Amino acid sequence: MINVIYDVKTLEGSCYIEVLPNRYNDKCWNASSIFFTEDNFGYIVPVFEKCYKKFDYFGVNEIDIDTWKIILKELESLKQNLINDPKPNSLKRIIGFPFIYSEKEFMENYDTHVKQLCLMITEFQLWIEEKSVSAKFISILGM
Repeated sequence: MINVIYDVKTLEGSCYIEVLPNRYNDKCWNASSIFFTEDNFGYIVPVFEKCYKKFDYFGVNEIDIDTWKIILKELESLKQNLINDPKPNSLKRIIGFPFIYSEKEFMENYDTHVKQLCLMITEFQLWIEEKSVSAKFISILGM
């Protein structure tokens, strides 16, 4: 399932990307954060690499709200590309496949995965917009 995880209590193991509304406070697994599996976050990594040149998948990324506005626009562009029913073989140009098996698994249930990814992006955008009202930074805590 391609989705945003809202409840830290549902996490199993430690292979998640955490998105924290504020600067990193030397603490992970915050109740105010949202989480993504590595696969799910991997699909949108190209957006961060394009919009935030210092993006570090394995580190702490404290991203200011002005940069998040750019990221939100790029996420919307990605979502619109997906809604416009791209040819499956063109997806490598717009989404990331973090593991050798990721692309194959995505393609095996293509229509469902595209819909789920669009929904995940929409939920992420809404969460960012909501947190941007009170936070000056939103941090991505990598692997």
